[in-house]
Amino acid sequence: MLRELAQKLPFPILPLIYVVSGLGLSFLSLNIFFELSEDLMENEVFEFDQVIIQYVTDIRSDTLTEVMKVITFFGSKDILTLLLVGSLIWLIVKRKNYWGAIFYLIAVAGGGLLNLGLKHWFGRIRPEDSLIVEQGFSYPSGHAMGSLIYYGFLGYLVVRSRRGKPLKILLTILFISAILLIGFSRVYLGVHYPSDIAAGFSAGTVWLLLCIGGLESIRAYQKRTLPFFKRKHPQ
Repeated sequence: MLRELAQKLPFPILPLIYVVSGLGLSFLSLNIFFELSEDLMENEVFEFDQVIIQYVTDIRSDTLTEVMKVITFFGSKDILTLLLVGSLIWLIVKRKNYWGAIFYLIAVAGGGLLNLGLKHWFGRIRPEDSLIVEQGFSYPSGHAMGSLIYYGFLGYLVVRSRRGKPLKILLTILFISAILLIGFSRVYLGVHYPSDIAAGFSAGTVWLLLCIGGLESIRAYQKRTLPFFKRKHPQ
């Protein structure tokens, strides 16, 4: 219904809505990251860190710990790399979606390099009370940022595909759940502060939207769907 209404308008309202929404979400995410980073640089105490850490400490159990170890595995660098390779092969060989594959690689690999740079820039030490051993700095969370970029881009590809709406909704819920659970598992296992997760999600969102925006711009140019992308032919 909304799509039919949009087609009757003399200007492309849907692309405008997407652009405005993307810019709004990017601005919000960037603001969250800057606020957290500023407080961290000023050595301020995040009260919500302590509240959440106390909560997850109280609910810890042997069974839940094993479950969280499995969940956190799906946000690790090794598994995301393997999943990315599989996704790229599928996009190139099966779907012939070369631009999608290029931007997927840029999103995930570039996000990994960005996260590494941010970690060394802020140099935050990990929490001491951890259930597993992790190396490197803590802020922002690589698992949170990497999983949001990988599963987020995969969700975007699913939504842009020709699959049925019920399947799209189901997969979208699955990807969002995976991202949130991976973030929670890092706090539960004691290798990250909740503020690390929030920073990872916010920084990952900005980078993900930039990559999606780049891919959408190329698609718009190729399809000539926007007025300013249409070529004028001589009369």
